[in-house]
Amino acid sequence: MMPASAIAQDAPANQNATPVAATQSVQYVGAEGETLGGARMMAAAASRDKIAIVVWGGNRELQQEAYNAALDLNDMGIRVAFVLAPDYNDEDEGAVMQVYGMSLPRRETAAGFDNAHLVRGAMRDAGMDVYRELFPEQVAMLQPAATIR
Repeated sequence: MMPASAIAQDAPANQNATPVAATQSVQYVGAEGETLGGARMMAAAASRDKIAIVVWGGNRELQQEAYNAALDLNDMGIRVAFVLAPDYNDEDEGAVMQVYGMSLPRRETAAGFDNAHLVRGAMRDAGMDVYRELFPEQVAMLQPAATIR
């Protein structure tokens, strides 16, 4: 994976996003050399108090698009980890991706290599959905207060 500073420029600017503290960044967890069980434990640990995007296998393009989704979520003020895990199903056609939250897998999808262009949006949306479900108090702080007229 490229360092966050090298690919952070790829993340779209969100004009309505809450500014993120300089100390908040995407937590990277390299679990690709672990067993499946070990990688699951690492994903669970990384998602105790935040969400984690977990990519099981895949090629660099699929992994990068999922990482870009994590960067997007981070730019929105959502605490997120990115876990690169070993191949989930020993198939060479794509990757399995999950969103973990509060130490459990909450969403799962698969993407083929020919659909890499869809991964960023799909994983960003899945991450936001899980975050809304599990951390409603934090979501309220991210959204601007409604004006009363």
